Amino acid sequence: MYIYAGPIRTALIIFPFLAFAISFIFIIYEYRKYGTFLFWRALILYSFVFYVLCAYFLVILPLPPREEVAHYTSQIIELRPFYTVVRFFTETTLVLGDPNTYIPAMKQGVVLEPLFNIVLLVPLGIYLRYYFKFSFKKVVLTGFLLSLFFELTQLSGLYLIYPRSYRLADINDLINNTLGSMIGYAITPLFTFLLPSREEIDEEAYRKGAQVTVFRRLSAFAIDWFLIGIVQTIITTIPRFSSQYRMWDDQVHLSDNRIWFFPIVLIVFMLIPTFTNGQTMGKKIVKIRIVEEGKAKISFQALFLRYGYLYYIFQLSSIYASYADVWLNSANPILQAVSLILFIFSLIIILMFIFSIGYSILKKQRQFFYERASHTYTVSTITPNKKFEKSTEEV
Repeated sequence: MYIYAGPIRTALIIFPFLAFAISFIFIIYEYRKYGTFLFWRALILYSFVFYVLCAYFLVILPLPPREEVAHYTSQIIELRPFYTVVRFFTETTLVLGDPNTYIPAMKQGVVLEPLFNIVLLVPLGIYLRYYFKFSFKKVVLTGFLLSLFFELTQLSGLYLIYPRSYRLADINDLINNTLGSMIGYAITPLFTFLLPSREEIDEEAYRKGAQVTVFRRLSAFAIDWFLIGIVQTIITTIPRFSSQYRMWDDQVHLSDNRIWFFPIVLIVFMLIPTFTNGQTMGKKIVKIRIVEEGKAKISFQALFLRYGYLYYIFQLSSIYASYADVWLNSANPILQAVSLILFIFSLIIILMFIFSIGYSILKKQRQFFYERASHTYTVSTITPNKKFEKSTEEV
């Protein structure tokens, strides 16, 4: 069994990195469909990815040296169906009348190999029936296709990386794997009776998805500024390949992010949502939008007030606080006094901003101060399945 421990250890090492890579895409998908991210769904889907990863590594590992494989002369494919049964009866040490032969027989390859191939896809049948709601026919077909993929991977020498196959591609493995997925389908109720059903998970997701959480809004915020960063980098970087533009830009500092901040906010968060009825790209991806109290369509004035409070006032205060030392160290006492007053005023605004946001989050208030001032708020655009509509209306 030591040969199987290596692939599992490899999967344990690689899986966290794989999970990290897919987590952002997965969260976006969850928000787009359900408007929330549930622990049970994450646990089930990530464990499924981990299982598939382990199964794949068990099929391809350990990897021998390419030079060694080039000298292999062993059989590369076995096309005799049920030959494992023939091998069992010809090679087994089992004697039905002798209990002393039972354990030694169970340790033989003619028993362990087909048993392993059956067990390998048992979890697949469980996952497909329990979470993905596959019918028996779909489970059998999926199990067959996955097993076929494994066998072709072996037959191709790991997609032609090796000069020939380093493992036997066996039609009996195909049969046993498919049988394993069928067994998994049959025994699913024995393993999932303590878990919430897929319907219960979906109902809870839609119910919570009707609410707009702070994390959901932060996801939209992160997406918006990530896309803005990409576009801004392209716009400000490409022209600098020209030496004449670079010399001019070094004088006027057009690439300075502080110059771009205010027009970017005006375009992305005020003008565009006016025409998209309260949605930026980030909000559209996580399926939320801004609405104005008492109005079917949000106005530019409301958006200007909302994001003017959120970005302009806070940003101007932050910029002044960052560069106030220039005027505070001035030789002119009047300028020093005025600068000190403005500096204190800027700090008060920044602290009030942070305190107000933090207080709203702790109190779980749905509207922040800049939303109350602009008479706007954020709603979910998730459209639940009809059978879950009643539960979402109760929120």
